[in-house]
Order: sequence, then structure tokens, then C-alpha cells
Amino acid sequence: MNRETYLNKMAYELKMGVFKQAQIDLDLNKVKISCGYPTTGSKGKAIGQCHATSNNGYNEIFIHPILQDSIRVCGVLAHELIHAHDDCENGHNKVFRKMALDIGLEGKMRATTESEKFVKEAQKIIDKIGEYPHKKLTNNRTKKKQTTRM
Repeated sequence: MNRETYLNKMAYELKMGVFKQAQIDLDLNKVKISCGYPTTGSKGKAIGQCHATSNNGYNEIFIHPILQDSIRVCGVLAHELIHAHDDCENGHNKVFRKMALDIGLEGKMRATTESEKFVKEAQKIIDKIGEYPHKKLTNNRTKKKQTTRM
């Protein structure tokens, strides 16, 4: 299974699990999910990003390639799916906060973490579909610093 197939299966399981329990009707028909760098690039702090449908008719979600832990990936994906649900209209305001807390995310809303409740639900998903088929990408290339200039 490739990463994109895995992430889409995980999104479906989240929809049928924590989102349904929170009575959030998540529509995945207009959502595309992949592993890739957010617009901040590899050096930015964002580990997930959702783009509004105004770009191409789809919510495009990117999960940063530095993530490899299945539980964490599930939490980041759930966070981004909340943005997709409201087409990125509410940012991290009180509407977002309510949905995040309802599905089991906690902490600062710009950088949510997984509650114990969410981890239990995420583990059920991982037991069903397996571990995230991805190894953390690291930038092993180091640019040699220029010492003299002629």
C-alpha cells in the first residue's frame, strides 16, 4: 500500500469513527490527501496543511514527510480534516476548537496533540489498516559553507 492510499483509508476510518461519534458529517469526496511538504517547505514548522477548494475544487491536504509515527500522522490528518470540513473558513477559532475537542484533539489549536481518547481510537484504525508505510525523510545533504571568496 502506498502512502496516499493509506492516508485516504485512514481518513475514511476517521470519518466513520471519531468524526461520526462527534456528529460531524465529513465529506471526503472533495478531499485529496498526500505526503508532501507544506508551502512553508522543509524548514517550516507546519507538519500538516489544508488548502481550500478555491484552488482547484478540492481540499488538498499535505502531511509532512518528517512524520512517520502512525498515531501522530492520524492526529495531524484529523486536524487537517477539520479544516477541510469547513473549507478552511474558520482557521483555529472557536468553531475549529469545538470540533477538535469533540474528536479528541487537545492543546493549542494551531498545534493540536492527541488525547488519550483519540489515541485509543487511532490505535483501532492502525490495528485495522496497519502502520503508516513511510519512513521519516531527512535532509542528509549539508551545504558546505563558503570560506573564501576570490
